[in-house]
This record gives sequence, C-alpha cells and structure tokens, in this order.
Amino acid sequence: MPLRTPEQFKASLHDGRRVYIAGARVNDVVTHPVLSVCTEHAANLYRLNRDRKLKELFTFTSPETGKTVSRYFMIPRTPQDLLQRGDLIEAHTAANKSVLDLLKAVGTDALLALLVVSRDMDKALKTSYNKRVEKFFSYCRENDLSLATAQTDVKGDRSLRPHEQPDPDMYVRIVKRRKDGIVIRGAKAHTTAAPQANEIFLLPTRTMTEADADYALACAVPANAKGVTLLCRPMPGPEHAVFDFPVSRTHMETETITVFDDVFVPNERVFMAGEWQFAGALANSFATFHRHTAVSYKPPSADLLLGAAALAADLNGVRNEGHIREKLSRLVMYTEIVRACRKMAAYEAVMTPSGIMMPNPIYTNAGKFHFANNFHEVAKIVQDIAGGLAITAPSEADLKSKEIGKYVEKYLAGRKGSTGRERLRVMSLIRDYTASDFGGYNYVVTLHGEGSMAAQQIVALRDYDVERCVRLAREAMGAE
Repeated sequence: MPLRTPEQFKASLHDGRRVYIAGARVNDVVTHPVLSVCTEHAANLYRLNRDRKLKELFTFTSPETGKTVSRYFMIPRTPQDLLQRGDLIEAHTAANKSVLDLLKAVGTDALLALLVVSRDMDKALKTSYNKRVEKFFSYCRENDLSLATAQTDVKGDRSLRPHEQPDPDMYVRIVKRRKDGIVIRGAKAHTTAAPQANEIFLLPTRTMTEADADYALACAVPANAKGVTLLCRPMPGPEHAVFDFPVSRTHMETETITVFDDVFVPNERVFMAGEWQFAGALANSFATFHRHTAVSYKPPSADLLLGAAALAADLNGVRNEGHIREKLSRLVMYTEIVRACRKMAAYEAVMTPSGIMMPNPIYTNAGKFHFANNFHEVAKIVQDIAGGLAITAPSEADLKSKEIGKYVEKYLAGRKGSTGRERLRVMSLIRDYTASDFGGYNYVVTLHGEGSMAAQQIVALRDYDVERCVRLAREAMGAE
C-alpha cells in the first residue's frame, strides 16, 4: 500500500486493543477525550509525509517495490544517511510544537539494532534470525506501520538478576516453547506511544547470564494481541483550554505499563529466544540508535524555549539588558552543543559488519548526557527571564470575561506597543512547557528517557580510548 493517510492510520487503531487510563477501559483511542490528543499528535507524521515541501526529507523510494515510503525506514549505509535521519527527526519534532513523536523513530531504532545484532548472532550461534528481521522490516516499511518499543522491564528488586526475582515475571520471559512459536509473560515500563502503535517490539533491557536465558527475548507483537494490556499514565483532561496550555492540549505522547499475559508469538515474529550471549549487545545497540534519536529531537524543544524566553524578555522590555543577553547566550550554547553532538555522531559513525552505519557512541552519549544534565538549568533560565507571571497569570477565560477582561488586557501589557493578550500567551506557553503537569513530565522524561545519565556515563567511559590519554600524560611527564 502507499503511504497511509491520517485517516487510514487512525482507522487501523480500531482493532479491539485493551487500553486503560485512570482505571477505566478505553473504547476508542481515536475519540477518547484524553488519548485523542496523543492520537492526533501521532497522526501528524502521516500528514507531514504528504506535505510537498517536506516530501524529499520525510520519504524515499523503497528499494524493493519502488513505492514512496517513510524515510524512517531507510537503513543508514553512510554518514549522510544518518545525518538525514537526524534532520528528519529534528524537522518532525519542530513541526509538532517541538514535542517528540516517537512512533516510527523508536520502532526503527529497534529494527536497526536487530538487523545489526541478528547477523552477528546468526554467525556465532548458527541461528537464522537475520532473515526474519529483514522480512519483518520490509513488512513494516511497505505497510507504513506505526511502531512502539518496549525495552525497560519493571525489574522488581533491582539488586537481583532476572532469574533471581521472587516473582519471576518482573522481567518479560518465555514461559512456553511451541513448535510454532513461544508464549511470553511479564510487563514492560515506559512504553511510549503504545496505544497509537500497530506493532510493539520487545527487546532485552540488560545483559543476561545463562541462568537468565528465558529472559533473553526479542520479538514483535501486535498492539491488539490477546493478552496484551496497556496501562496509561495519568494525563491532563480536556477541561484545559488550548490558549492556557498551547502545547500539551494539542501535542502529547503517553506511556504505558505494557502487560504481556501469556501472549503467543509465532516464530516469524521471534528475533531472540534464549540467546543470552547477545542480550547485552542488542540492548546496547538499541540504546545507541535511540540516543541518536534523542539528540536529534532535543534541539527543537531547546529552540522553542529560547524563543519563548527571548519573546518574554522583549515584552517585558528587558531584551537588551546585559544579564538577559548572558542568559540567552547560555540557551544558545546548550542547544548547539546537543545539535553538534548529533551531527558528529553521524560524521564519525561506526560501520558494523552488517553494513549498517551505527552512530558514534561517544558523541551520542555525550549529547544525551549534556541535554539531560542541564535541562533543569535551562528551564530555570527561561522561568527567571519570564518572571513570576509564568505561574501567576490568569487564564483565557479571564481575558474573555466581559467584566474583568479589560483588567487583564490593561495590566498585563508590557513594553510600548505590546498587548496584555500577547504577554499572557507567552506566559502560558512557558508555564505549559516548564511548570504544568506537562512541564513536570518534561523534567523527568529528559532525565530518564533513552536511559539514565549513569548509563550514558558508563558507555562513554567504556568506549573512549582512555589509555591513549594515559600515554599522552606519560609522554608529558617525560621518560625516567
């Protein structure tokens, strides 16, 4: 089929999937008063794919069928391919009010990691997973599917390995092996956009030992498969006006605890089933691709915050004050360091034996760590420039009131020529992005999305040539 329309994408979600939010079953994720925001946000990619101005960046020609397909499914063979992938993610995010849309991105991160590792696994262990991955990759690309990835297990007691848990279901595991497939049980946390996905990929979350073999699992499961239940996080309701919450009421993703209650997975959808020796390699390969996605989607949100801060300073009449300019310059440097890491991760990409370019892990993890470690400071700068009105300003309803609207318009006006309405709007934007429910979500997801900061530090130190630096130090000391 050709690229799907937004309507075709939304129709594909009418498949009986089990989704819950606030303890209640969701009958339709397309029309639900809360989850419909997430669905429309996800559908935006299908609109952008058909935008003539964006077509060259957002699509390419399928090597198998010659059809126009989503560029998310382009396998990176050169540094330029990785640069284009980063450009795609950045442009996609910017078009969504700088809110990430992980559908397609996180799923293809998983597929690319599977293509790389399955080849190595087949060569070392005489398995035959790579052909399955290639076939499934083609199936997703040619049918323009939306994809989610479930990697992080709920983990239970984190001091214990998977097989040591008092409850063996704290990591998703194989509970039965059949000639035609496997049966899996357990739960994954932080599954982004699962209610809007057609397919959910499961990947191992860590290295495994031989005793953990049943937990060394990678497969693909339809979102409506029997035994799959999606438990959504709490989200703001429709009572919030778009004026007061200009980002979160129109663009938002949700995450789920994704439960697999004795789910059957046929063999053609199984990509690792007990090969514990490669669980860590698959987890790390996915993390590298996914953190490159992270350093690609973060600059647009940083640009948005920089623009909001500059606009607030302008309306407050202090744009040219020295201390304001110093703060704005720090926001510029924050953004461009992340963007530079994204580009360098592509320029210095690593060619794998599979012929697939993997982003440079040093630059990828350095960029991810930099934006996570400094995001709270960035939000503080924006709030400092905006002033207290970012949280104390009244609402659109007050502005529209016949009795008090004149006061809002009069007393919220800033520098000459500005209006109270304009100033109220920028304060609402800053509050929504940094001081609302959505703002709190941004604080935490920036820290923990794509893995913890500790994980990035471990990878950076592991992959950097520290001994080269030791030799330099010895040379500088001079020979004894």
